Amino acid sequence: MDIDLELFGALRGLEAGDRLTVQLNGGQVADLRAALQAYASANWPSASAGILASCAFATSSEILRDAQPLPADGRMAVLPPVSGG
Repeated sequence: MDIDLELFGALRGLEAGDRLTVQLNGGQVADLRAALQAYASANWPSASAGILASCAFATSSEILRDAQPLPADGRMAVLPPVSGG
């Protein structure tokens, strides 16, 4: 499954166009979080692993928890913590 992520906050500017497509085998938000952390380790040396661990993942209408399924349309946003969490 391909997930199209829109990047916000401290993650903006790390990818051209502030978007990233992540390929996943799993279907839960936790799978996306793990894939994004692996991608960041390899491609974003300036990004803090702590920020990614605290990010929220959202569709256009709701914040999703790690145990929830990914949306069928594959579109999500990554929202870093604001003002320290």
